[in-house]
Amino acid sequence: MKTLLIGGTGLISSGIVKALKTRGADITVLNRGRTEDRLGEGIRYLQGDRNDFTAFEAMVAAAGPWDVVIDMICFNPAQAESDLRAFAGRCGHFIFCSTVCTYGNTQTILPTDESCHQSPLSEYGRNKVACEQLFLRAHAAGKLPVTIFRPSHTYGPGGPVINNIGWGPTFIDRLRRGLPIIVSGDGHGLWQSSFSEDVGVGFAYAAGNPRCFGQAYNIVREEVFTWDQYTQRTAVAIGAPAPRLVHIPTDLLVAIDEARFISSLGEIFRYHGVYSSAKLRRDVPEYNPTTALESGIRQTVAWLDQHKKIEPAESDPFDDRLVSLWDAFTHDTVKVLGPQK
Repeated sequence: MKTLLIGGTGLISSGIVKALKTRGADITVLNRGRTEDRLGEGIRYLQGDRNDFTAFEAMVAAAGPWDVVIDMICFNPAQAESDLRAFAGRCGHFIFCSTVCTYGNTQTILPTDESCHQSPLSEYGRNKVACEQLFLRAHAAGKLPVTIFRPSHTYGPGGPVINNIGWGPTFIDRLRRGLPIIVSGDGHGLWQSSFSEDVGVGFAYAAGNPRCFGQAYNIVREEVFTWDQYTQRTAVAIGAPAPRLVHIPTDLLVAIDEARFISSLGEIFRYHGVYSSAKLRRDVPEYNPTTALESGIRQTVAWLDQHKKIEPAESDPFDDRLVSLWDAFTHDTVKVLGPQK
């Protein structure tokens, strides 16, 4: 199975390559060559900028045709149109990595399945929807078989450990030192996290599968937890003390520093993130996520430690300043109102 992976060095991409190797695929990766390569041996490489459309299209045409193309870094319609020029008639199966952000916050079903209306909040989500539509129209016109994948939060070695308010690199240090952890709202927002190697299996075993042609799939580990539980389990996974969780209203956090919070908390984490992958498990039975959150967190933190990616809490004093103000506010409120039953 002659396979081209566009991107190749990200979290999901690394999992895809590992799973494709188990299938004996002939794997070529195209990227700019600027990111650490964690793919191992047996990979062919094409180096180029996919945004130089003329050069990109000529390069992949010369190296093709392809049994399968998986595009992990298509983020806007211009890139999607370039893909269609490059691969229509030269590709047995095209797989596009989209996102659950295409649903926005309009889910009417929990868990959200693929029948739910897409109404993205962010420019990122709107661009991904536009790409999906271009690819599915090309599929309907018989130009190439297309499959859409919509991952949710995916983590693993090579990436950060997120928390409820963002992607800050001090989170693990704060947990290890027993410092307060801000969680928005009441901490009961629902969330899912999927380990990169598990997600990679779904992509790799959908490749060339006729049941997947013309389909869109959520790809998630279906275990659901609250943000409080996520934070507590992350602490347990790394041997940190039980965290002190400080609940601050979401709207207040966004109002205090919109630039800091809008793309994470404001557009994503404030909403439930619960999705069904039943359709994918039906069509790709090899997709069966097995990595427990604690195991995945330990592997991720080990990589972060090895690469010195965890920053000390003092490098970002925002959380401590805000917790101090919040503690003072709530203390004064209790003094005025009296104990609340």
